[in-house]
Amino acid sequence: AAAGLLRLLGENISVQCHFQRGKEGMHTKVDPGQLTQIILNLVVNARDAMPGGGCLALETCAVAVEGPENRELGSEELPPGEYVRISVADSGMGMSDEVKEHLFEPFFTTKDEGRGSGLGLATSYGIVRQSGGHICVESELGKGTTVKIFLPKVPAPPAPGYKRPGANKLPTGVETIL
Repeated sequence: AAAGLLRLLGENISVQCHFQRGKEGMHTKVDPGQLTQIILNLVVNARDAMPGGGCLALETCAVAVEGPENRELGSEELPPGEYVRISVADSGMGMSDEVKEHLFEPFFTTKDEGRGSGLGLATSYGIVRQSGGHICVESELGKGTTVKIFLPKVPAPPAPGYKRPGANKLPTGVETIL
């Protein structure tokens, strides 16, 4: 996946990855295919915001949201709880407040005709909300953009039980069939 990501970005964009794993890892409940779709969409948007090259940073970490006074900037809608945060940040051209207001609307795009459907962020928003999470965008003109996805953290799934090889064989009898 990483090699495909680098090919998608091109040679003039450097990539930094900061993945916090923790002892038991970090778990959330989301369709893996849909999550991949969201991240690829965000990476393509970041690439397009840096036509002259730049830096893309991907980060995952666990965050605890306790109360309104301790919430992260731009995540006002998050109920208190434990979350896995995925961030995609670029050093691109950034966005105006007016553009940010319409980001998650279907068919809204800042790209040239034929280059974007305007469905990427709207679809991403739907998937994240459907998974009980939240997505927010921090951006300033000339200073880049950071998209943060918050997904509820869940306990690690139980380890699969050990089964003896051949334990699923059908029972056999001692009778003879004529």
